[in-house]
Amino acid sequence: MLTNKIYPYDKHLGKPVVSSNGKYIVRLNFNGCWRKVVIDDRLPVSSTHRLLHVIDRRNPALLWPALLEKAYLKVRGGYDFPGSSSCSDLWAMTGWIPEQVFLQEADTVPEQLWKRIYNAFMYGDVLVTAGTGKMSTRQERELGLEGQHSYVVLDMKETDHDRLLLIKNPWVEGKGWRGPRPSAVTAMDASASISSGGSSNSLESYHRDSVPTQDRPHPTTFWIGLEQVIQHFESLYLNWNPGLFQYRQDIHFEWNVESSPGGCLVKHPQFAFASKHTGPVWFLLSRHFRDTTAITKEESDAFNDGSIRPDSQVNSNGDAPKGYMSISICNGQGERLYMKDTYLESSDYVTTPQCLLRCDTDAHSTYTVVIDQDDLPPSLYSFSLSAFANSPITLEQAAQRYPLQKMEEGAWTRQTAGGGTDSSKYFDNPQYSLTVRECGSLAILLTSTNHEHPLHVKLALGHGKRLYRLQSRDVLADSGDHRSGCVLAEIKDLQPGSYTIICSLFEAGLTGDYQLRVDSTSEVVLKQVPRDGAGLLSMKLTPACFGANIHKIAAPLWPMRLASYTIIARFAKATSPRAMDLGKLARSPLRLSVEIGRGPERKFIIASEQGEYSDTATVRSESVNIDPKLTTQGDLWLVLDRLSGSGGPVEEWYEVEIYTDTPKACEIGVWREWDD
Repeated sequence: MLTNKIYPYDKHLGKPVVSSNGKYIVRLNFNGCWRKVVIDDRLPVSSTHRLLHVIDRRNPALLWPALLEKAYLKVRGGYDFPGSSSCSDLWAMTGWIPEQVFLQEADTVPEQLWKRIYNAFMYGDVLVTAGTGKMSTRQERELGLEGQHSYVVLDMKETDHDRLLLIKNPWVEGKGWRGPRPSAVTAMDASASISSGGSSNSLESYHRDSVPTQDRPHPTTFWIGLEQVIQHFESLYLNWNPGLFQYRQDIHFEWNVESSPGGCLVKHPQFAFASKHTGPVWFLLSRHFRDTTAITKEESDAFNDGSIRPDSQVNSNGDAPKGYMSISICNGQGERLYMKDTYLESSDYVTTPQCLLRCDTDAHSTYTVVIDQDDLPPSLYSFSLSAFANSPITLEQAAQRYPLQKMEEGAWTRQTAGGGTDSSKYFDNPQYSLTVRECGSLAILLTSTNHEHPLHVKLALGHGKRLYRLQSRDVLADSGDHRSGCVLAEIKDLQPGSYTIICSLFEAGLTGDYQLRVDSTSEVVLKQVPRDGAGLLSMKLTPACFGANIHKIAAPLWPMRLASYTIIARFAKATSPRAMDLGKLARSPLRLSVEIGRGPERKFIIASEQGEYSDTATVRSESVNIDPKLTTQGDLWLVLDRLSGSGGPVEEWYEVEIYTDTPKACEIGVWREWDD
């Protein structure tokens, strides 16, 4: 593996040689390609004779391991590098595909794991290392393991009853295994003790090192059973030979990670993938390193990518939490997705700079590959995505289903937080006029920006005006159930015309910001519809109450000057002597009107719903001009008329509000029972 990794290198001797000028070039795989790293031969030393760089215990004068380490640490930020996973290190040094197997996961099946790794290990197609998790001092002492440390797997053996791994602690003064030794190792101990063949660096020598002696009762090279590995280690780190695949394609991209709503993918990197034949495909996501300034180096995370955590994001133990990455694949036809959907396969969310997804794909099918993250600090990151397969493949940016985009930002306030469709204030919610000039398809995406209240969006026939009532046949598309973070409504072949979009939250009275985005195949115009009473003066009347057996009430209206009037009555509650609150289902159909005079000679100036009774929670009149001169024809009355059902006596309460375009336009008297 080292023949093309370090220069100068003697091909005849098969090993690196000493440079005449003290300079060396190391070839490392990072940031999307193989790169050369230039170093000198100066190595750190300690005044206490403590080793600060890697050495070969059998040949301490061997220089190249320390040079390789120095080159890698130069890339990762220096000798004070806090550490990483061994598969990430080997990916940089060898270019072999890294994979992290979480041993403590419920879906880890020991038999399947062993079979997959053992066969490849015997063929020399996988490098295996094992990593421990956090351990207490007592656990370390009793087991002879180092916490949060990587061990190399030198050999694997399989017997009729045991599956064994020969593991080595790479630290010179590291702890030796104190746990139980597999029974099958006894025979191997005997053969290793009498074996004298092989060089001092051969595998046989490591077998001999694993035999406990009086001087070394707990050797740092030891055999351990697979069950013990799963019990005491956190992860297996695998690096796979890329030569197992005939085809590879890479794509490099940047991602400006921002605080995005949960479940929303519109700003996530997405790619179209297709394979000529059915078979296994591996996707490797690699996050690039970047330089960190000296001022912020101590604050950056272990990725050495220059990202800084605010103090508010630092854990109680003083460590900055690491971000997580993941890859998913779905039947997206190579088109960009808006929301997290049912994925065919997804990788684990990992904190390492590399993330691997293994899956099987069908021939001539186009998939969408989605990159996801969790808790990455907002910043601009660079990545490489590599696809490996045994048949010709294509990997490119996912296509935009809707090329045109319109966006509006707004907020639910105390006045506009109308809640869901069962709320009497539903139509107070923000509404938008959508004008479509050509037949086409579109997607409506509503996202929250600073809250987690469940959202909903609806597209309806409304001529681009504010809606005050809605029937199911008028709804063209909606987002389904309320969801936090983001919701989506899509419609195909929408005819030219003007429509109305309603943005709502699940519960009335909740406030927060939102972003409304309309993507379309043809040009559209999106603008907010003014809220009810916008630019007008509001006059709230005393609540109107229908007594248990009263069907009509009225209040005198005295116009003071010519003005435009819009009158709204909102259902508040229904009560009866038998129940404290009958709820909204006890609401009666209602008509609102302004009338002149009484009896059969009375005249209607305006009536809601063209004089028809409405069973909606909010009843309103159209705008009408009322002149004080009308009083010469008779008294003016604001009348509420209900159709009572057969369910017994019910009291109903309504909140009545009048909007006018002129201050002090009128005076309203008290409500009274009304009989024509």
